[in-house]
Amino acid sequence: MWRDGELIPFGDATIHVLSHAAHRGSEVFDVLRVIRNDSGAAAIGLREHVARFDRSMRLMGMDTPYDLGTIEAAVAETVVANPGAEYVKLVAAWAEVAMATEPVTRRPSVLIAALPPAEPSGEVTIVEPPARVHVSDMPKMPASILPPSLKVAASYTAAVRQQLQAMAEGWDDVIFRTIEGKLAEASTQALLVVKDNRIAGPPFDVVLDSITRRLLIDVAQHEGLTVEGRDIHWDQVTDADELILTSTTHLVRPVGQLDEVEFTAPGPIANQLGAALKLLLAGSHPLSNRWLTPIGG
Repeated sequence: MWRDGELIPFGDATIHVLSHAAHRGSEVFDVLRVIRNDSGAAAIGLREHVARFDRSMRLMGMDTPYDLGTIEAAVAETVVANPGAEYVKLVAAWAEVAMATEPVTRRPSVLIAALPPAEPSGEVTIVEPPARVHVSDMPKMPASILPPSLKVAASYTAAVRQQLQAMAEGWDDVIFRTIEGKLAEASTQALLVVKDNRIAGPPFDVVLDSITRRLLIDVAQHEGLTVEGRDIHWDQVTDADELILTSTTHLVRPVGQLDEVEFTAPGPIANQLGAALKLLLAGSHPLSNRWLTPIGG
């Protein structure tokens, strides 16, 4: 792992259980993906992920210790040191022991891990098998409490609790609604709603500014599809032609069932996006240069 300018053994990347990051849930993070095509290794949305990581640190009140170029170079260095890595996790943590609510220093330690593929084969699955999802019995945390663009550990506590409960009941994930009852997102995935070949997603002042969702929107618009960011009422969710989950780890994940409502999955839009995304990741799509950053490893 990379830690504050040097590579260290994976097992040495530790912090105290009473550090502010662990004790107060203040660790900031981001996750991006590395793919390999005929041109070599490339990071998906590297600049966007690093910029969001920097923004999360600032929103948390951290003094950002490195510029974006330094973090991008550190990602490349870490991937090279871990041949075959598919996922990169960036972490900013107040590592000092802090019993009070305030950290000892505003400057965090920055760590970067390059992790192996989720599947032993290393093959990238673009359109995944349909997911069965359940509506959470608690609402999405509102922006008045934590900005949705802040990726901080504490903001995922409710998602972990709700997802574990849903999985124990046989579901794959949960979908959160806003306090007003409108669509928000899944535990760690964005949700897009398709109706009459039009794609809609909740505005980014309500949900996380998902980089993979931005990627899919870019692909959809290139395919000539209409995409909107707007409030989505719950009856528009249950009346959709398709529901599509998307994230760094699940690029295109069609929803086959939302509680008692069933959907065609994968539907034609999910398949269309998946086919275009396959070309993009292979480096043979007009948007490949926009979204893929060549990287060593």
